[in-house]
Amino acid sequence: MKKFLLRLMMLTVPVSAGASENPLTAVPEGDYRPLKAAEAEVVTDGFEAAWIAALGDLMGREITLGKKPGQADLRFGAVHPRAIYYSSRIAALTAASSGPAQWKDLSSETFCVMAGSPHADFVVSTYGGVAREYPSAAQTLIGLKLDECQAVVADEVLLQQIASLPEWRRYNRLLPPVANQALGLGVKAGDPAVQRQIEQVASSPAGKTKLASITQQWIDEVAFQAYVLADTLDCH
Repeated sequence: MKKFLLRLMMLTVPVSAGASENPLTAVPEGDYRPLKAAEAEVVTDGFEAAWIAALGDLMGREITLGKKPGQADLRFGAVHPRAIYYSSRIAALTAASSGPAQWKDLSSETFCVMAGSPHADFVVSTYGGVAREYPSAAQTLIGLKLDECQAVVADEVLLQQIASLPEWRRYNRLLPPVANQALGLGVKAGDPAVQRQIEQVASSPAGKTKLASITQQWIDEVAFQAYVLADTLDCH
């Protein structure tokens, strides 16, 4: 009877009980934050933090954000090899009627891009464009509306949705995607066992659903912040 009760107790322990293990510490790798919505937004309030917290929940372990790479259990961003949490092809958004129609049209032209974006060097070296950096994704979009650049260069996953919004109907031309130019960001653990668990969780149906939800949430936040900035400009 005692053995039966003990087994029953073990079966009824929730999965989240694993969070009682020592917390994992995660730090960013590189400066690029693809869905940074506002200039003042810190990493702990953004897309990455939301995904890292969700990943911890799915793993049944607490994951905290740290600042010391040498003492971190996990690194996220442009790390290799890794469990992918964000991927997108490069894209460019231009004015519907007067903007560049092809990538080569950016030669010697200014394009708006977020600080830290890996796309900037590619467009400069391949097409001869002139990068103008902004501290958030929303501000790159407003730069286009202010005629500070001929195109916004960013991730396709974001710009496709921006182009579909009615308030962007005058700036909804997307240049064709560039072949073999895709961005992939991921999570890498120092412990191989933890890495395997992360990969299993991230590729599971629950992991994919949660990641898609968080990604959409921050795409919506970028669109909202751009709307707020545009509304502020219209009031002046």
